Amino acid sequence: MKMRDIKFNKQLSVDERKELFHDSFDASTDAALTLATLVQKSGDYLARIVGNESADAGMAVMLAPLGNVNAVSWRKNLADRSSDCFSYWPLGTLLHNLAAYAHFGIVLDATEDEPETAVEQRLGQMVAEATTFLADSPIDLWSVGGDAYVLKRLVALAECRWALDRGDPVDPAALAVFGDVTEARIRNMMSGKNSYFTNRDGKIPARQALKWLADRESFFDSIWRKQRIPPELLAGDSLREPLFVPVARDGSFFHPELRHGGSFTVGPKGAEKKIADFREALVELQRMPIPFWRRPNERNAWGIVRGTHWERYELQALLALAGRHGDDDSDAGDTSGD
Repeated sequence: MKMRDIKFNKQLSVDERKELFHDSFDASTDAALTLATLVQKSGDYLARIVGNESADAGMAVMLAPLGNVNAVSWRKNLADRSSDCFSYWPLGTLLHNLAAYAHFGIVLDATEDEPETAVEQRLGQMVAEATTFLADSPIDLWSVGGDAYVLKRLVALAECRWALDRGDPVDPAALAVFGDVTEARIRNMMSGKNSYFTNRDGKIPARQALKWLADRESFFDSIWRKQRIPPELLAGDSLREPLFVPVARDGSFFHPELRHGGSFTVGPKGAEKKIADFREALVELQRMPIPFWRRPNERNAWGIVRGTHWERYELQALLALAGRHGDDDSDAGDTSGD
């Protein structure tokens, strides 16, 4: 029995996902194929303006990295090497790495010493660059055809995952792809008096979407943050180190993924402290007669919760549970009175 037959996609490790990504990277996921088509049509368009001779000579220079390209054969050379374009052009590489994030929830090119905030910023820039490029591209005007679908789908999935990771409402069409259902089914779940999803200006709240996706076999949850356990959590310690963390009445608990704006916020309303280091924040909570901390609710509003008891977790288990913590349906707003 194959690995995929016995595991939900969300159960696959980073290494398993990377292997699956590289094994499955083909014409259905390689958006750089769209770039090759756009480059070819750009050369044809330029030829109409400056003449074939000048345009062909210029295209041969620009496509030299593909190897053995000349003014006569550049179109054939480009067509023959289109499946390699993701590795030759900067935007092709960006789209290749973005596909790993969009489809599998991982980051391919993060270095071990790169801070999580830097990785997050880079992911945001990648999504924004791909989105802007698609918006500025004459894909529909030039009738690029089937190749355009791959780029459009990639951008839609990347935008949807980025919204889910940030707690923003998501587009129904992209959510349907993640859940392996039709868009019509998602829209049906948004309509009617007893709708499963709340319709917010045509989009679905991230927490509701994530809660539904949690039971979908096809969905790869985002684990790129878990690829990069903060160095301060590992310094001199094992992942099996026991930690005691506060737990609120609604079952939410204090964990390493509650850093917001570079800091954890702890303490009651009016006496809050921002602490960058997780361990220091946890120590501060342990000093309080009653622990208070901020965490996002289902609308991604960062409200205060009050701890009612403490529970013991090994660090490894705590990090794993933190990834599922976003599925709760806690009340909105400031809950310091709980």
